[in-house]
Amino acid sequence: MMFKLFELFLVTQTEFPKYVTDSKMVSSILTIVGAFLLWFSLFLVGIIAQRYERVLHKKTDWQFIILSPTGIIVYAVIQAYSLIIVGNLKMTDMQTWIGYFFFFLSGALSLIGSLRFYNVVKPHKGGAK
Repeated sequence: MMFKLFELFLVTQTEFPKYVTDSKMVSSILTIVGAFLLWFSLFLVGIIAQRYERVLHKKTDWQFIILSPTGIIVYAVIQAYSLIIVGNLKMTDMQTWIGYFFFFLSGALSLIGSLRFYNVVKPHKGGAK
């Protein structure tokens, strides 16, 4: 009995077990969905900044806020290409470096845009200026 289990799980297995491939597939799909949700939320912040610019008549750089999260979409497209088109459970090294570079760049630019917007809408001490 013990020998059959050992043979079944360790010796005769030539590829990844189904539960491993299924969990990697689910995690890749959740990564892609999460990237699109993050992009959408930052896009909404850009729309809010545009409306604040119209109301306050102060420059909020809303175009920068809307365009800066596109690196997140690039990362999601690379991940989807690797998973759906190529059929890899994991991105290759080159795909990983390119995807992470665009994701990091997008995050940094989104942070800069959000801080610029915050500086426009933050309340001033000592009355209106």
